[in-house]
Amino acid sequence: MDLLRTFANESSIHGLAHLVRNQHWLEKAFWLAMLVFSVVCSVSICNMHWERFQNNATVLNVETDYLSWQFRPPAATVCSDHVNEENLNQLLQRHWNVDSNHSSYEDYRQFLLTVTRARYDNLKTFEPFVNDTRLASVSVIDLARELKSPLTPPWKTFAPVLTEVGVCYSSTMLYDFQSPYSNRSQANYTKVRPADCYTLDVCRTMVAMSHVDSIRNDVYIHIEQDIMTADSSIHYVLGQHDIISSSLSVEQVVASKALVQLSRRRRKCRLPSERLLHFNVKPHNHARKNIHFSSGVLFSISWCAKVYTINLCRVSCRIDAALELCGCVPFFYNIGKTSCPPAGLYCLGVHFRAWYKTNCTCQPLCESVSFKQVLVKKTVLEQANSKLETQIIYPRMRMKRDVLFDISNLIVSLGGAAALFLGCSFISFVEVIFFVLEYVTKKVYHHYHRERDPGQS
Repeated sequence: MDLLRTFANESSIHGLAHLVRNQHWLEKAFWLAMLVFSVVCSVSICNMHWERFQNNATVLNVETDYLSWQFRPPAATVCSDHVNEENLNQLLQRHWNVDSNHSSYEDYRQFLLTVTRARYDNLKTFEPFVNDTRLASVSVIDLARELKSPLTPPWKTFAPVLTEVGVCYSSTMLYDFQSPYSNRSQANYTKVRPADCYTLDVCRTMVAMSHVDSIRNDVYIHIEQDIMTADSSIHYVLGQHDIISSSLSVEQVVASKALVQLSRRRRKCRLPSERLLHFNVKPHNHARKNIHFSSGVLFSISWCAKVYTINLCRVSCRIDAALELCGCVPFFYNIGKTSCPPAGLYCLGVHFRAWYKTNCTCQPLCESVSFKQVLVKKTVLEQANSKLETQIIYPRMRMKRDVLFDISNLIVSLGGAAALFLGCSFISFVEVIFFVLEYVTKKVYHHYHRERDPGQS
């Protein structure tokens, strides 16, 4: 009680002194009620600010200073229906010792054509080959790659990739994650990086087909910092002599440098350098690649480490679903795990919605770019090869993720609530600690001297 009286008389917390003075009990009851009310209000407001600091620390602002903005042109993934007939016959001879005169020639040929035409949404076509034991030990990845050989990119910005629609060529920055080679050290492609674009530039992406004998070419337009997935890309179909011109608008979200310092739970978005299951690639050059945020933040990612993007997250989720449902991974996800034989691919075709349409919880990237088709024009020129040209319409407004409520705002808010309701400050809480330590020290001191001098009262 002595400690409490001393603390109440000397503390800078308002109202405590009235509780220990010789006043009427009604006055003491009044001040006690006011103190309880003030403590409850102060704790409630401090808790509200703490919740805001933990869960609502960021805000989306609008930016309009477009003259200084910098963009990366979109990437294209080109998929052709071209099949190398010479390679097809060589594969038949090598794996099954079958030529055109063999009785099973058509069966094996049909299997190879099914492999080269395999897509994420037509895996039921492997049903005729489910019980054929002669096909179970063959690597579907190797067959798909060799049937499309030679793997020559259509342009120096492209590299061969293995996608959900088969073997293609892509200008994505993450082409290493879609390597069609079982041994990734065989992939020795040096892909040229296109130049940056600015708001006032006329920025175009052009794709010209080199396979003149292809009846159909599928071109998927997507961002350069992600892989292609068939369900999240702008898709064009080019015939043999089609010329397509399109205009794309850009929607962009950038992040401030302060946002990068927050934990993932507080910023509610992910950085491209954060980990993601299943994609741990160590290519031939052991290189490091840089991913630039539009706001100037730079992430250096080692390709023997893991990387996060939205489409890689979705693919990782689909891989988990495929392993759970059918015990294998479709060959177009070349991640080094058990690749599906024909029976496994048919199993995935039967459970298509369960493994491909599975609900995946993928947090957005802190900085993102998306393209939307605004205009498309298609013409046919009989004497020309097929070609796609996209022109980028750059925005004059974009969103920016920024930190609205940081640690300094939290301290100010907590101090303001304590000062408003209790009239106290940081020194007031130091006084509490001081009085407790002083009281404990005196008690220990008196106890120690009584033991040394028992006759002293």
